[in-house]
Parts: sequence; C-alpha cells; structure tokens
Amino acid sequence: MADQAKVASIDAIDSLRVSVALFMERAAKSLDEVGDAVRRTRTWLNDEQRTYWLTEKRKREKKLEQAEQELYSSRLSTLQTTNAEAQMHVRRARHALEEAEQKLRVLKKWARDYDSVVEPLARRLDTLRDLVMTKYPKATVQLSQMIDTLEKYTEVSSSTTSPLLQKPQKEPNPPTTS
Repeated sequence: MADQAKVASIDAIDSLRVSVALFMERAAKSLDEVGDAVRRTRTWLNDEQRTYWLTEKRKREKKLEQAEQELYSSRLSTLQTTNAEAQMHVRRARHALEEAEQKLRVLKKWARDYDSVVEPLARRLDTLRDLVMTKYPKATVQLSQMIDTLEKYTEVSSSTTSPLLQKPQKEPNPPTTS
C-alpha cells in the first residue's frame, strides 16, 4: 500500500524539533560568547597589557636608575659591604627591566599577528553561525509542518479506515404529519 505512511510517533518528531530549537539557542549563545572573547582578547592585548607593561617598564627604569645611583654613591663612600649589595640591586633591577622589555616585544608581536592568527578561525565560526541562524530555523519550521501534516493524515486515515470513528452523518428529516 503505497498510499499509507507508517508513523510510529509524532511525539518523537516534536521532541526532535524542540531539541533542535534548544540546540540552536545554546549554539547561538556560545558563538556570541566566543565572538566577545575574541574582541575582549584583542582589546586586552592592544590596550590593557600594552599600558600595563609600558608603565612597568617606566617603573623598572626608575628602579634601575635608583640602584645605579646607590651603587655610585657606595663606590664614592668606599664601603665594601654596601657596594656588593648595591651591585646585586643593580643586577636585579636590570633583569626586571629586561623582563618588561621582553614582555613588550612579545606583546607587540601578538598584537601584530593576532588578527592573522585568529581571523581564519573566526571565519569558521561565522560559517557555523550562518548554519545555526538560517538553516536550523528552517529545519524547525519544516519539522512543525511535518507534524501538522502527519496529524492531519492520521485524522483522515483514522476516519476513512474505521467506520466507528467516523462522524455520524445527518439522517434525512422524517416527514412531518400535519
């Protein structure tokens, strides 16, 4: 019988439709969060970290100058114990300054390369976003239409196959005697 469909459960199709709608909502939220994280990271690199390390570099330059001044002063006063301590302070300050300069170099490289590294990956997310925002809503509409069609089919099918389920037909009016 090619004219009949075997549908085990319309509820299963409705459950699929609900699941697709929930997935669509969660996926859209997740994609938005990822996009926000990409933008925040770019801002963090270009603004916050740059400002932080420039400030740190200036502080560390001042500490190095101070340590060098102390070393110079200790050499003038010829105190040998203070001289070794002052040299250690100069080495530490110089190392801290070199660290800040290295961080700035790495930061500059990341700021320069960030878009070329991240953009290809972000474009893949745009493809997924397009799928979630255009194709999935169409799928849920099609599933809803399928459910409606199947419900109508089952109504028609049950009314034509079982005479007990058919609506009673109107009987002709009996002749009235006057």
